[in-house]
Amino acid sequence: MDKNNICYTGVGSVKKGNHTQKQYLEVMKKNYKQKCSVYIKSLKCKSCKKSIEMNTEEVKKQINAQLKNKTYKMSNKTERKILKQLSKCKRCKNNKTKKCNLKNYILFSGAEFGKCET
Repeated sequence: MDKNNICYTGVGSVKKGNHTQKQYLEVMKKNYKQKCSVYIKSLKCKSCKKSIEMNTEEVKKQINAQLKNKTYKMSNKTERKILKQLSKCKRCKNNKTKKCNLKNYILFSGAEFGKCET
């Protein structure tokens, strides 16, 4: 694995997607400085984890109902709980964010170390 090159083909990338670490960090800081910080913080918030867990559970129920040709309606109580968790999550992830480093940007963007395969 080549740690000096990064394969990133998203917004702001160079034509073939191959970047040096310096080029990649410049693109990330220009386009995603704030979004990355909020995303990384959201991975650590308990309320964000809980809201993702609750949403996943509800989606599974909806899919199972569709497979059985039935309809599924989330209860008002469950909906309120999810909205409350989302509100807590929003406050948590926007509070005291830190600057992203190379590792954080890789996690955020889905880029990979090494040259892009053609």
